[in-house]
Amino acid sequence: MLEIAILAAVAALVGWLMNRKRRQRSAAVAAGETAGVPCMLKWSAHGSRWRAGRLLIGAGPPVWKASWGGRELALPTDLRRTGTRAPSTREGMSINPGSRILEYASSAGVVLIAVMPDELDLVGKALESA
Repeated sequence: MLEIAILAAVAALVGWLMNRKRRQRSAAVAAGETAGVPCMLKWSAHGSRWRAGRLLIGAGPPVWKASWGGRELALPTDLRRTGTRAPSTREGMSINPGSRILEYASSAGVVLIAVMPDELDLVGKALESA
């Protein structure tokens, strides 16, 4: 019984910390500062795999920074949103199945960005205004 109580306390703490971080990112973008939103990127010009990283939005053009290696990629400036969808069963093996995929078309190819539903509006508005 004690284990269940400890597990519930840890789950509540993790939920609170994640919500706090999301609010900090939203406030930073609203203030015009750069914020890194965790996401997965799949860009046809750079291979066919989903890559983990952060989308740096806010001041300046949006840039994606890889989690491993720190490589930064500037996203195309001519992004046009073509849709939003849930991941397919196959994509759910590579990315979080609870995420949503933003589909964009550009002169450099199709760009797919997977973000959690809480960050969907933040990322969508930032990429549309860029």
